[in-house]
Amino acid sequence: MKISNKVLQIMPSPHRELMALAEEARRKGLDVINFTAGQPGLPPMHEALEILTEGLLKKPFEYSRYIPTQGLYELRVEISKDLKKYGGIDIDPQDIAITTGGAEAIALVLSVVTDSGDEILLFDPCYSVYWGITKFLNLKVVTCEQRLENNFQPDPECIKEKVSSKTTAILVASPDNPTSRVISEEVAKTLVDVAVDRRVWLIYDEAYKHIIYEGSHIWLQKFQGAEEVLISINSFSKDLAIPGFRIGYVYGPRNLIKEIVKVKGFTTITTPTISQYLAYIYLNSGLKEKYLTYALNEYRRRRDAMYNALKKYLPRAMLIKPRASMYFFPDLTEYLTEIKMNEKKFCYEVAKSTNVYILPGSVFGARGKNHVRITFVSESPERIEEGICRIAKFFKKFQYLGK
Repeated sequence: MKISNKVLQIMPSPHRELMALAEEARRKGLDVINFTAGQPGLPPMHEALEILTEGLLKKPFEYSRYIPTQGLYELRVEISKDLKKYGGIDIDPQDIAITTGGAEAIALVLSVVTDSGDEILLFDPCYSVYWGITKFLNLKVVTCEQRLENNFQPDPECIKEKVSSKTTAILVASPDNPTSRVISEEVAKTLVDVAVDRRVWLIYDEAYKHIIYEGSHIWLQKFQGAEEVLISINSFSKDLAIPGFRIGYVYGPRNLIKEIVKVKGFTTITTPTISQYLAYIYLNSGLKEKYLTYALNEYRRRRDAMYNALKKYLPRAMLIKPRASMYFFPDLTEYLTEIKMNEKKFCYEVAKSTNVYILPGSVFGARGKNHVRITFVSESPERIEEGICRIAKFFKKFQYLGK
């Protein structure tokens, strides 16, 4: 029986495989330290869950019914207020669509703005989902590199060179996954200027816009002409730490949002109603600010713990201390060369030997070679140090560490 060639041509991602292996090891009762997922290690606010539960019990039909595909109107109003509060931008609720997480928003946007064979610019390395969805949609990918020695900032000249009359869209994240970099003002202005000048969609993944420890988020919406070309992807998975509720949103030109809603109407129909009410509770009650204050302080503590552990136990790793997001993306070239492993084999072997799970950098693109992505928000500082120590012991087992 037939299976689509476009599906068969996409290889399973080590990203999802390693996450599944970590969960399987945990179920077996093993002492797992899981640095794979962009999963905040903090639960949702008890206060928000109490309000949600009370509402569900009082209005069970209301919280479980179908709602319009574009999403709960009250939530879109709160998102509009939220964007005004944090970004100083005016977005009409009619120009916002609620999605089943940021990943669905990416898939919907690319489905709406591209046709098979169209060209899109990505930054290598980048979020692993980008590679899969662009391949599934049969898009031609061109890239600009992001290098550690340049703080993972894209080269403005590369952007100008790669965006041509053949290009349909640019897809960029800031803060980034996996590198955690925040784009500079120069890069931001270049992206908008090039997109406006060459009539190219600029898709901006802002899933980590509130997860910033030093500095501030770059709001592309403030650059001249951005409103004509900008499509913004957002998620509540990171800032509210509710990834399992699968809720995000997209905003942009109204004619584009109408097409996104049309496609969503015959794919996922609507984002889970109860998830939309939970997001509404956070935004409407002021709990988002309360949660972020607590969470960012804790994430900063965990970031610092991982930075110190990496410097202590893996001193020859090349790395940058993240100003934002949730990940370290160190270059382990010296260590991997000595044990004669590539980064993918290393991640599987260290998981098998130590029950510490991290991701190979190549999952995120060719420029991820010899890098690994290590999530720092998912474990306590004590467990973070233990995890990095176990990795160092793995290298010691091969009698190469410190040579």
